[in-house]
Amino acid sequence: MSNVDARRARTLSPAGGKPFGGGGESRRGRLSEKGIRRRRIFAALLFAGDIVSGSMAVVTGAAIVAVAAGQISLVGRTQAQMCLLLLLLLGINCSLGLYRANIRSPMERFRLRATATLLFVFAGMLMWIREGPLVELGIVPVVGVIALVLGVWTEHLVGALLVKSGLDRAPTAILGTGASSRALARLLLSRPACGLHPIGFIDDGVCSGNVVDVVVPGQDADGTSAFLPVLGTLDGWYADGSAEVVIVPDCECLPRDAAALYRLGARQVLVITQLGEFPTFGLQVRNADCLVALELNGKPTGYSKELKRAIDLVLALALLLLTAPIIGLLALAIKRADPGPAFYGQWRVGRCGRPIRILKMRTMYRDAEQRLERVLVSDPDLRKQWLRHFKLVKDPRVLPHVGSLMRRTSLDELPQLWNVIRGDMSLVGPRPFPSYHMDAFDPQFKALRATVPPGLTGLWQISSRSNGNLDVQRAEDCLYIKNRSLWLDLYILIATLPAVIRAMGAR
Repeated sequence: MSNVDARRARTLSPAGGKPFGGGGESRRGRLSEKGIRRRRIFAALLFAGDIVSGSMAVVTGAAIVAVAAGQISLVGRTQAQMCLLLLLLLGINCSLGLYRANIRSPMERFRLRATATLLFVFAGMLMWIREGPLVELGIVPVVGVIALVLGVWTEHLVGALLVKSGLDRAPTAILGTGASSRALARLLLSRPACGLHPIGFIDDGVCSGNVVDVVVPGQDADGTSAFLPVLGTLDGWYADGSAEVVIVPDCECLPRDAAALYRLGARQVLVITQLGEFPTFGLQVRNADCLVALELNGKPTGYSKELKRAIDLVLALALLLLTAPIIGLLALAIKRADPGPAFYGQWRVGRCGRPIRILKMRTMYRDAEQRLERVLVSDPDLRKQWLRHFKLVKDPRVLPHVGSLMRRTSLDELPQLWNVIRGDMSLVGPRPFPSYHMDAFDPQFKALRATVPPGLTGLWQISSRSNGNLDVQRAEDCLYIKNRSLWLDLYILIATLPAVIRAMGAR
């Protein structure tokens, strides 16, 4: 089952609009204490985060407009309106369901935040036209943009806290014990970001035991085994708060009697459908009498090469000017750790398969290749790790302190802003790999990857980074290429900074 298969196709609701579980029992009453606590903590953290980020956005936006307009007294004069702006922002976010513990991908949540921002700007400007001078209207859109960026960063921070506490994933039961059910369990166990934690299987009539062995892909080639229990039968098992979600792995597995699903007592029932290679972002559910249909996008929405190039130039030039002092300080630190050039060029595979020379800051000793060869020859386990990831957890080639810092925070990639300005790369896209890395992929994926320019950051970099093996890299890059759009690029750009600060998966 591919990464695309994890996309939810349809959330079922029982006939008559009654909650799952039947009777007049409320949704809250069916959740376990842990489930109630998880949802409360999720909502409280997000709401508190938006109060902080929204307050910072309002004050910063007012200060920027005041300085630009040459009216320093503007901040103090508009305090009442700024408080109203904060309440308006929080109210719109709440009305769109941003503080509910729903099963949504980060991209879906970003779309909601972007929609909330547009509504906030529209309503805020209408309010300000009546209350303040026209020169102050600029505060509202500036506040909206800053609030959107800070809101995404806050969500990433909250997500990291929830992952550490184990409160980010909903307990999930999977219908059936067949091949499709086991494949889905493998996917969910290996991809915690889905927000679903499988706790077992529901016997649909073909079970022959009390546990099911699920081989989960791990860091090692052989993977690991997880034994998930059979919770009960479709007719006899009741969640009673132990499972918040029941997943039907395929439309073909739906029982003939829909009431059998409702009697399970889960808060949500999700049906998975396999969409193959179709783009999955922005899918729309259509209801036509007795039919439920997905409106598919035949191709990624994308956006013009000229617009993408213009955004790359403007942002890359600005970022290069801002980071020039940091690059200079790092270059001095490199020379102190290991005398020699602080920068070097590395040949990578670019768009249409042509070689490009990307700029990097040196994080390794000058005799790095000889050090690597000696280690791989002497240690079979490290050689196995290298062949699977083309990276080592403890790399003997890396410079002490400064080299580790740059690799952990990706600061060694900053000179590639010049590659973006030159047109060899884009700000967002699949990372450019060396030829030996690309040779490990199948021809079909290599041809797909060659259709887009490589990027300074990408979907893989804000999710798994170095933790992902070749299969994960392929899945993430395919997902980006088939769904690329201006919205997706903006989300990846905004989400890159918190991923770098957390040094998530970096080596």
